Amino acid sequence: MKKLKQNVFAAVMSIMNNKITPNKGRPGPVGVRSMKTTDRILPPAVRQRGRGGFTLIELLVVMGIIALLAAMLMPSLARAKAKANQIKCLNNLRQLGLSLTMYASDHNDEYPPRRMQPDAWPQKLKPYFRDWLIIRCPSDRFGVVGFFADDSNPKRSFLINGFNDFFQDSLSKKEYALHKRWQWPHGMRESQIPRPSETITFGEKLTGSPHVHMDVDQGNRGNDFEEIEHARHGRGSNFVFADCSVRLLTKNQELYPENLWCIIDTFRYPPGPPK
Repeated sequence: MKKLKQNVFAAVMSIMNNKITPNKGRPGPVGVRSMKTTDRILPPAVRQRGRGGFTLIELLVVMGIIALLAAMLMPSLARAKAKANQIKCLNNLRQLGLSLTMYASDHNDEYPPRRMQPDAWPQKLKPYFRDWLIIRCPSDRFGVVGFFADDSNPKRSFLINGFNDFFQDSLSKKEYALHKRWQWPHGMRESQIPRPSETITFGEKLTGSPHVHMDVDQGNRGNDFEEIEHARHGRGSNFVFADCSVRLLTKNQELYPENLWCIIDTFRYPPGPPK
């Protein structure tokens, strides 16, 4: 009995010390083994490898899988971010369109007259939209030019319709010359726009363009060709219309078959698609 107690004590001690201690050739009463619970669960190949953690190859495989998953997710994340920026740009243009309508209701139905900075439409409409972020598109990149922006010349992604076709058709040559020199005292009357839901009031300008108005008779081909960004959001750009509706138009869709910047037929219906 005393010898049996000694054998049991030795087996318990070997279990506590995580060792296998044979019974010196004499079978114990219960066939004691010193394996841990995890040793009984894990397969032999894993037990034989020991408990030193991951091997270098295993770590490299895991890192490769993570890199592969990240590469697969990046395009989707980029597309989601671009779509979110496009929607935010649409919301900004909607706020800008509403600000223009409120300004007209407070100023005898007239939009802001054609003026240069710092007395142009951004400063005139500022009391209605409050935050300069409203006149920026999140997808626009201002670069070095952005460092020189202030309240007199804020960072801006949009152009307002100058309605030059209307003023050229309705004013005398002398009056229209004043309009082109930013001296005509009146802006476009909202009630004189015959098709508000199909006439653009604001559109996205080229990054870095200093232009404030979209003038169809300025430049070699007009600002509608030379100063408008036609594909900022992949397949197109955002525009707001005189009825405050907003939409994404595909590249050059606002120019043909109808020029949606114009209200006079001779300007509105071009002879052919833009080239």
